[in-house]
Amino acid sequence: MKRQLPHLRLLLLPLVALTAAASPAAAFTTDLTRFDAVLRWSEEQRAFFQDGPGYLFDEETRARLLDMPSDQRAVELPELLADPIPETPENELQLAIDKRRLEVQADFLSYQDARARMIFVHGLPATREKIDCLETYRPLEIWTYPGFARPAVLYQPDRDDPWRLWLPVDGKRVLFNEEMAYYLDQVNELGRRISMRKTVDKTLCKLTDRVAESTGIDGIFGFRKDRVKNEEILPYLDPPKDLAAWSRKVLEGPAPAVQLLAGGGELQVFYPERKGQRMVTRFEIDLPDVGQLSPIVDGELRELRFALDGLLEQPNETFEKFRMRFQLPVPPESAQGRLALIADRPYRPGQRFLVRLKLVEEASGKTLFFSRAVDISPVPTETPAAPPTGDILVAVAQELSQQQIPGFDSLTLIPPASDVVFGLWRAEALVTGSRIEKVKFLLDGIEQMSRRGAPYTTELRLSSFPKEQTVRAEGFDAQGELVASDEVVINQPHGELRMRIIEPARGTRSRGEVTVKLEVVVPEEKKVARVVLLVNDVEVKELRNPPWETTIQFEGQGDLDFLTAVAELEDGSRAEDVRFLNAPEGMDTVEVDFIELYTTVMDKNGYLVTDLGATDFKVTEDGRPQKVDKFELVQNLPLQIGVVIDTSGSMIQSLGEAQAAAVDFLEAMVGPRDRCFALSFSDRPKLLMERTSDVGAVAEQLEGLVAAGATSLHDAVVTSLYYFRGVRGRRALVLLSDGEDTSSSLPFKDALEYARRSGVSIYAIGLRIKKSDFSVRSKLDALAKETGGRTLYIENASDLSTAYEQIENELRSQYLLAYNSDQGGKQGFREVAVTVQGGKLEARTIRGYYP
Repeated sequence: MKRQLPHLRLLLLPLVALTAAASPAAAFTTDLTRFDAVLRWSEEQRAFFQDGPGYLFDEETRARLLDMPSDQRAVELPELLADPIPETPENELQLAIDKRRLEVQADFLSYQDARARMIFVHGLPATREKIDCLETYRPLEIWTYPGFARPAVLYQPDRDDPWRLWLPVDGKRVLFNEEMAYYLDQVNELGRRISMRKTVDKTLCKLTDRVAESTGIDGIFGFRKDRVKNEEILPYLDPPKDLAAWSRKVLEGPAPAVQLLAGGGELQVFYPERKGQRMVTRFEIDLPDVGQLSPIVDGELRELRFALDGLLEQPNETFEKFRMRFQLPVPPESAQGRLALIADRPYRPGQRFLVRLKLVEEASGKTLFFSRAVDISPVPTETPAAPPTGDILVAVAQELSQQQIPGFDSLTLIPPASDVVFGLWRAEALVTGSRIEKVKFLLDGIEQMSRRGAPYTTELRLSSFPKEQTVRAEGFDAQGELVASDEVVINQPHGELRMRIIEPARGTRSRGEVTVKLEVVVPEEKKVARVVLLVNDVEVKELRNPPWETTIQFEGQGDLDFLTAVAELEDGSRAEDVRFLNAPEGMDTVEVDFIELYTTVMDKNGYLVTDLGATDFKVTEDGRPQKVDKFELVQNLPLQIGVVIDTSGSMIQSLGEAQAAAVDFLEAMVGPRDRCFALSFSDRPKLLMERTSDVGAVAEQLEGLVAAGATSLHDAVVTSLYYFRGVRGRRALVLLSDGEDTSSSLPFKDALEYARRSGVSIYAIGLRIKKSDFSVRSKLDALAKETGGRTLYIENASDLSTAYEQIENELRSQYLLAYNSDQGGKQGFREVAVTVQGGKLEARTIRGYYP
């Protein structure tokens, strides 16, 4: 027992010292416990504690201010923020506070975040190193400042937690994710008995030595002689000793990187209506001068675009982040007055938040920031009257998703997790109230299953391929009376409103019972009210729900009978298509669309060739020469591009670099008229961000991906290609994977056939795929060859940037060859070939198409 006492004493003494030294950090936590109370104060007093200035004063001063009455605080705060250099006309302290706030806002950080506190007090760091190893560490950054002997290690304990400054008293374990901490515990145990030359954290993360150097600890328990002491890090949390000197230093520094939108703006919050258990909370940003805005101009495109980021805070956590966009036509030059940007969000009455908003004008990059306390009203409030300042333009935010809020005695059918589903899918209905006792599930109007009593769920067998279908759930009471119902349209193609008649095919002569199949492309957040079929302008049938398939009876009434299909949306928009039912032979060819071939040409050394003319190309369809009616070197046509990233467990070492390379690629490729989306896949595909021109939104969703699970390559190909439905023009899918499919529901032959029918060029990047891995290589090669894309194989994730750059160069250097097929109404796959005269150059395009 006596032999153990010295060890016990050695352990206790440092802990006591560390606990005492950690009081500034503890004081910061104490401030957070008052967070909710501070939200009730006046905006001026709230902002002192929650928007930066409170960091300039010590713990004792903050605690005293927190405890004093509001009227007394109203007197003392102006005294604390008085001009520390009275001999000058300006209040340098206030100017310095405004500047530092702007530096914090540029990163859109919460002031609960230790990074915001350090920027506000010390300015931007000299170096800011991101440790991008999510398979090993929690989100982690290492900052350095002149005058500090040790770097600052900052980490995020959990996804919605504020970032913290790491202190030695916290222990090294808090920096590792849970799985890695467990592994290192096992390594530590084994290390007592065997020699461990290289631990798992060093194997998976090349920056592990940098983290060890910054903390003075190898692994979790490998304390170095130069181990960091608590007192070396705590000064990062200290307020400045001299406010006059601090103000001068801030004002002498470089200007913030962000520019404010001229004229400023005003934020109003009100509550127009209640929906179920939620109150619609309306954020309205008024911009006073329409004339000072900068439109996006690209060819015929002229519009104003804004991106709105929202951050809702509660004590020591982020309640919600959202991103919304505004797109509106450029007002005429004569327009005067203000622009009101409106964003609606649903929250529970009685909730209290600190709301931070960041509005960016996309053309200029200029920004506005707002922060204020919001207490969600229990009752609707009137909309404030508009000031009489001339014309008022109103733009409503385009939400990325909408939340359906159930009320009393209601039924809500939960939509699938993915926008693209096929094969088996489990439908689930949420029922509220007491009346509903039975739920009936229907697929395309046909009853599939009924359930009495919760849980109201069943497994539905959908189409093997993605296909537009309607799932409906109906809730009945004990007497069999319908109480409530809901339906979900799955696999609905989105894009510019368009109607297309698929059957009867062009050029065919129809009589008797005629099968009609349609495709309706619907803009995002819009809904089809009905589809009407007319023969010779006389209505013969009406459809209300997909699938848009039916039969009509047609016996022929004249020499030129025609079928018209009209789609009407709930907002009154219309689209139509016409098909002749008995046209004379050859007449219907005038309806045939041009076949567009986006073609890449390379010489024998693999270099792109961009100086050819139309006469240099030869196009054949099923071996028949075709006349090229349109020829162009494509450099500025709008592009629709999808990025698909493998996040299976085998990507654990490469995922961080894969994310960064994909973002760089999209930032280089996507312009104002282009659109992009992102999808990841492991056990199943998952849409990260739907089609948008907002690369920042896509980049935000790519952050924080975790490598885990199996590989569903086939399903990912089909799912991602479905997001191109209803979209014409240049389309490309960039797919990154590092292994064989292990969990798809579709066989590869079906995925390949779907890719062939899509008309989308697939560029596949194979990471660390050996030449002996014939199966996966043959799949990636086939996908690229059939669709006119390309396969690139690389050994290291560090080569991804080069691979993406090669794809970028190709997409910017393609030829468009368009022709009108001479094969009329011939059905089935038509094989296409493009050759360059002389045969010395390689031309790559789709291998064929289905009419």
